[in-house]
Amino acid sequence: MQLDMRIAASAVVALASVSTASAGFVYSTAVRSVEATASAASDSATDTGFGTWFDSASVFATTSNALAQHGSQLASTSMNFAGAAQSSAVTGGVSSATSGATIDFTSDMDQVVSFILGLTRTASGGGISTVVVTLTDLTTNEVRLTASATAAFSGTLELDAGHNYRLLIDADAGVQGAGDSLGQYNVAFSAPVPAPGALVLLGLAGFTGFAGRRRR
Repeated sequence: MQLDMRIAASAVVALASVSTASAGFVYSTAVRSVEATASAASDSATDTGFGTWFDSASVFATTSNALAQHGSQLASTSMNFAGAAQSSAVTGGVSSATSGATIDFTSDMDQVVSFILGLTRTASGGGISTVVVTLTDLTTNEVRLTASATAAFSGTLELDAGHNYRLLIDADAGVQGAGDSLGQYNVAFSAPVPAPGALVLLGLAGFTGFAGRRRR
């Protein structure tokens, strides 16, 4: 049996400046990962560096399929993420997928940061899915931004100079028995620059089908 599991993740319109401004985000740690499990097989990938990272994990089993994809860019004045977790199964099948990131950074100045969020969560039959984005000020233990389920909005945040922040992005999809589930995110943060710079359309898209590696 072959289950059709196609994803078309929307492109992130990243407010990425090409100006040579001083850094707005100073990264200390970053963990970006994908994982897929179906029946007794699993596939995963993890990155702990900075810069740009794209990867996927997928498993095809007799009664279930799982796919996780992630693409992101960590730059001095912008952070951009697009990814999804998707599971599908027929009666007797079990599968799960996870896609996400945990980014710790410091704001090097008092600044107003722009953000764009687009989250999608769907499930049917025996499927269950979650998707959440949280930005926490670790210096004061204050949650500065949180969103979950299906949401699409934009806005601004004030970040304090010298404060440490943690950005958590997590999408999970699981199925036990016949059903489908999907958690998907498009997230962008942009720090200010001293002079107008060109806005760049960052296409973290093209997440269609089970393109990518197949491992067991």
